Amino acid sequence: MKSVEWRCRFGTLRGLQWGDESLPKVLALHGWLDNSASFSRLAPLLQNLCVLAPDLPGHGHSDWLGEGGDYAIWSSVEPLYDMLTAIAEPVHLLGHSMGSAAGMLLAGAFPDRILSYVALDALGPMTTPPEQSPEQLASSVIASAKGANPRIYGTPEEALAARVRQNPELSAECIWPVVERNLQPWEDGVGWRTDARLRASSRVRLTEPQIEAFMARMRMPALVLRAQQGLIPKAMFDLRMPHLPRGQLDTLPGHHHFHLEESTAGALSVRINRFWQDIV
Repeated sequence: MKSVEWRCRFGTLRGLQWGDESLPKVLALHGWLDNSASFSRLAPLLQNLCVLAPDLPGHGHSDWLGEGGDYAIWSSVEPLYDMLTAIAEPVHLLGHSMGSAAGMLLAGAFPDRILSYVALDALGPMTTPPEQSPEQLASSVIASAKGANPRIYGTPEEALAARVRQNPELSAECIWPVVERNLQPWEDGVGWRTDARLRASSRVRLTEPQIEAFMARMRMPALVLRAQQGLIPKAMFDLRMPHLPRGQLDTLPGHHHFHLEESTAGALSVRINRFWQDIV
């Protein structure tokens, strides 16, 4: 594992790399408020591949968006396109949760850049019915006007305990790499590196017909892996899978971060390795 960075139109994406650059590339996209260390358990188990995992804008060590920036789900597409341009070859895409959503938009917009699509316990962005859009915008604008105070903890262990309290299904061992990468020193302890604006609700969301249009362009092989104790309702997968032209859906043991738990990451890697081996 080594640290890497890519210049893009909004600043710098920083992240982690596993594997030699001469190998086929995997673009690994983490979930909301996570970072590239989210793949620290799974990436070393992926065979004969170079895994490139950026911290998405506002997360981890990557730059924040500038003043007035909006972290809508499509805000990552431009810097990721710049990253793909720098890589200069098509990649396999691996996305967890929010990363699967950003990855779906990227793959649907630029299908010639994506060799395959693997989604971990998610399948694309959240949506809002058109008739609810005015309320969605209003509530987001009101909430963003209130701002947010930085969260300070006395020690890294306190920050870790706070993250586990928010997500009780996580073990401290599994989420520690993500927490550690996301901490920075403050005068009275440590705080999160993430931009507080990431916690704001979306001003506008896509609709299901728009998501279907992106999936219709994703003619690359696609593997969707649902966690048995995951966060995403099965109805979401049942709704969207028919719109993936070459999609496969499997359910594996574990919770939403099953790619980080030692007890479940192995089975996940076996399934993903077999999928990629079958399409080479």
